[in-house]
Amino acid sequence: YMRTSMKDVFAVGDCTAKRHFLTGEYTKLMLASTAMAQGRLAGSNLFEIKVIKEFPGALGTFSTRICDVAFASVGLTESDAKRAGIDYVVGTNEAVDRHPGKLPDASRIYIKLIFARYSHQLLGAQIKGGVSAGEMINMLSVMIQNRMTDMEIDTLQIGTHPLLTSSPIAYPVINATVSAIMKWYKK
Repeated sequence: YMRTSMKDVFAVGDCTAKRHFLTGEYTKLMLASTAMAQGRLAGSNLFEIKVIKEFPGALGTFSTRICDVAFASVGLTESDAKRAGIDYVVGTNEAVDRHPGKLPDASRIYIKLIFARYSHQLLGAQIKGGVSAGEMINMLSVMIQNRMTDMEIDTLQIGTHPLLTSSPIAYPVINATVSAIMKWYKK
């Protein structure tokens, strides 16, 4: 509810204890996007607007840009999964974020997806590449929050356009998912 032990006092953001959305363990994540989600929830509860009452946990969704390279991450990394004792499979893909790849603002995108081995649930993603990494990581955050599996992601209907996205046959999220799916059946 984002309430404190003091009547009519709410707390959000860096001053709050947060649990990780996937592991349930306390996390030291301090991100504006997490604080905003908590703030919207606190405001709804303060005014008794009928919505979800509890914060579901922090995912650590973020993106940044250094020079001309964007970096983005959400959920668990391989190191996090190992530390938590989670059996996982990794899917990777490299593609161009426009089609054809010769367009002036096209960038190479490298993506890594982490899936739970037995539930096939998406647990984390990391992206390096052009500016499209920022919106792509937001889409992956929604997938994790909805506990989507590899098969659900593989059959997503996505919109593509040459000047805006990767080719429909080379879409990085779908192809990294297929890379993981193929590992399930590898002998």
